[in-house]
Amino acid sequence: SWARGGPLKALASREETAAPARPAADPGADEASLFEGFVGDCEAAVGDKRLIDEVVARFAYSGALQFEHETTTRYDGQGAVKRGLSRLFFEGDAAGFDWAGVRTHAGEDRTVSARLTATAESGAVAAELDVAAAFDDAGGVASLFVSPLDAPSRAWLARTVEGVQVGQDGGPKWETYDGRVRQQIWQSPDCFAPGNPFLAEKLELTTGRLVTIVDETVWGLYREKMEAWAASVDLVLDPIIAPGNEDEKSMENMIFMLDEIARVDPLRRAEPILAVGGGVLTDTAGFACALWRRGVPWARMPTTLLGMVDASVGIKVAVNYKRKNGVGHFFSPSHTFVDTSFLPTVSYPDVISGCGEIMKAALVHDGTLFDLMEAHGARLIDKKFVDDPVADDVIKRSVDTMLECIGPDLWEESLLRPMDYGHSFSRTLETTEAFKLRHGEAVAIDCIMNSMIANDKGLLSDADTDRVLALYAKLGLPCSIEGITAETYKRAAREITVHRDGILRAPLPNGIGKCAYTDEMRDDEIERAFAKLSKFIDAHPETKWDPSKSFAADRES
Repeated sequence: SWARGGPLKALASREETAAPARPAADPGADEASLFEGFVGDCEAAVGDKRLIDEVVARFAYSGALQFEHETTTRYDGQGAVKRGLSRLFFEGDAAGFDWAGVRTHAGEDRTVSARLTATAESGAVAAELDVAAAFDDAGGVASLFVSPLDAPSRAWLARTVEGVQVGQDGGPKWETYDGRVRQQIWQSPDCFAPGNPFLAEKLELTTGRLVTIVDETVWGLYREKMEAWAASVDLVLDPIIAPGNEDEKSMENMIFMLDEIARVDPLRRAEPILAVGGGVLTDTAGFACALWRRGVPWARMPTTLLGMVDASVGIKVAVNYKRKNGVGHFFSPSHTFVDTSFLPTVSYPDVISGCGEIMKAALVHDGTLFDLMEAHGARLIDKKFVDDPVADDVIKRSVDTMLECIGPDLWEESLLRPMDYGHSFSRTLETTEAFKLRHGEAVAIDCIMNSMIANDKGLLSDADTDRVLALYAKLGLPCSIEGITAETYKRAAREITVHRDGILRAPLPNGIGKCAYTDEMRDDEIERAFAKLSKFIDAHPETKWDPSKSFAADRES
């Protein structure tokens, strides 16, 4: 009988925890002995999850793992087998496991099977499984079949392998899967409250240390709280303090993070790095994690409204080099923690910037979200989206939109993407040195110009266009910035066409809450849209930003 090991109070060396050296397989051994070795390695791995690699080494390189539950889930090859075994042993709700009844079956496939019983914290049986292994001539596991023995066991295995149903008590609020990493997105308030074990449990920390990359502004505000929390849950906090301003999404900042990661030297799998900050910080830190040792596990905790509604779902990580997000990768975090307790200290300009991304989702995907912002947005901004059930609903609907639109295609294999709305012109606007726009501000300006183009094309009615413009003015969102001309938008359209593989593929609102695409924005369409927008701005000059409202200006309004 064996149970999961608890947190180690000090860093353990590999030599202290590893089993004695032994070959992965012995072609001369009988099947029962091979299976007993496999079981022994499983026992060690449940006590120290780092040793799951020793279990995987028992498999042939092309070995397979198959779970039979409501459906069939199969993992082929050692890397995939590791993911499957990790789900069985580490990600379910079992507190321990028992093996019994090892028996050898006649036949040419050298099969051995046993009963595996998963037990709950109370000691009650959670599931009974039949585990059958077939060995190749070299003594490696060619295939491992895991089958439930009854209906409750089938339900347990399905829940364990496929994950707790999203949205249910005890499970994540949302989930993504990129084919390798299953990202769980949690909506959990006050993760750094004293004594709160949530982060330590979800990150499965076993070494007594949490390595974090923290935005320097966040660290200045929350250092005492974070350190007190760590002490209260018997963790040592090892922070890397890095800048997270809009102009710090750079190679220099990323290399600084790599140098600091090298200094703290986290264990390659057992010490995931937690990035705490706004979207710039989490994007840059995620890229550093993707590069260090060719990829180390990481998680993120967005602390700004924009980070929560926009950067909490996707798996893209990048820095600006030569162009916006010029160098980057697709590298999923294992967890994202949406913790709204950070919002009271977010500046009003950054709250408004977050609203730029909320409006993006509203205009091309969720008309109800638009209605909510129209009715309550000004109040929510005033309250910084804190302590208000409508705020919670707006954040949830924004994340739902991102999940629905990009969750099925995290690697961007399709280039017609509704959430690229607001990103046709904004890449050029953000990289224009004179503008110094926050990301959400650039997205807001992009969305409003594309709405005017949609109006010119007959996709967005005059009445809906007026509603959009009026809501922008009501929320204090920018419609333009000093220095933009129609030529700016013409240039931006040409530049984004290269990024989208030579075809414009621009999402546009097809009425409020629906999306259409266009492959053409003629110069005359841009000029008419710009002229109509300029008339609105002349009547509402507060909607035209100037450098005094940029992220580079030290302001709080």
